[in-house]
Amino acid sequence: MSLSSPRRPLHILICNAAICHQGHFLLVQCLQEVLRCTAPAHVVVVSSESHRFTDLLDQCGKMDLAVLSSPQKDYWSMLAYNRAKLCNLLFSNELHRCLSPHGVTANAVHPGNMMYTSMVRKRILKTFGVKMMAM
Repeated sequence: MSLSSPRRPLHILICNAAICHQGHFLLVQCLQEVLRCTAPAHVVVVSSESHRFTDLLDQCGKMDLAVLSSPQKDYWSMLAYNRAKLCNLLFSNELHRCLSPHGVTANAVHPGNMMYTSMVRKRILKTFGVKMMAM
């Protein structure tokens, strides 16, 4: 595809996947040329506040990407999720640094905390109502 004429414009790209940070990275790399051509464009990477509960540092405080591939006996899905969300955040920052001079902005967002079932929502509403009546 020629840089001067993409087949279709791409003005916004939303990357949202739970643990697969590599998918975001590859997709954006493949579409960078199209994003630049159709600027102004935006990349939104869905992260999570859970990025705060991990890091990518070794015991000496240096970045260690080997922690992203922990041995199976040490694997914990929540830690993998937290690390993927941290990678999403770091990726978004670097992507913005590299692409903003070309009219492409990148942002990471936290979508908010989720209610898993209607039962939880009803319980919260009931608790709120009881507290309001007690005032």
